Amino acid sequence: MAYQFFKNGFIARGALFILAFIALAYFSYLNVIHYFTNKKSRIDFSPWIEKKLHLKPKEEEVGKASGISKAGYVQTNGIFANEKMLPASIKMNQENRLNLKKIVATLEQQGYLKLNFGGLSEDQQFKMARTNTNGIDALLEPVALPYFELEKRGSKFVILGGVNPLEREELGQIIRVGLTPVEDLGDKYEIFLAAVVIQGGPHKFAGRSSLVSEEQPFNLGIQVAYKSKQEG
Repeated sequence: MAYQFFKNGFIARGALFILAFIALAYFSYLNVIHYFTNKKSRIDFSPWIEKKLHLKPKEEEVGKASGISKAGYVQTNGIFANEKMLPASIKMNQENRLNLKKIVATLEQQGYLKLNFGGLSEDQQFKMARTNTNGIDALLEPVALPYFELEKRGSKFVILGGVNPLEREELGQIIRVGLTPVEDLGDKYEIFLAAVVIQGGPHKFAGRSSLVSEEQPFNLGIQVAYKSKQEG
């Protein structure tokens, strides 16, 4: 086909056909190398293309969709059907917040998380903060609390958690599940902690020409699972 274009004087079209053929052959070659061997091609330009076009590897996109982040992962306490999962609101007093702050400091020392705004440069942080009305947190993405459990004390549902079961601390109590006060659910439903993540902390927002820093407390994001007590 390209030869016919060249023969008839259509040089540009012929060149495009040749380039298209080379591109198809190149990507076919990469697919064979990637899927059928454990080797890396010496002529793989994918990283350069990703950098120039600001693309992200598929693994990274999957990680975001599933809650996985470089700092940690959204650990769940089992697998539940979506219709049995709801976000919960919690109440934290000053002691609870100090406990969480202490846990975060320990996790940072152990390298489990980093309070470095995702490792972004000041310029990158400023650009991101300008596009986010609420600014950005030192933890760009929520990080799973390594250990957590729910303890029922009378009508209260108290959250305990920490680095491990031996170093657990009281971190607050659930006050609502979805939009419903927890007191209205306690007699009818069994409630379980499905996921607990750490979020918030040191915060930055964009000023007129630079970043403005402010201290904000760490808080918890909670997902609960529930079932009717009549289900047995």
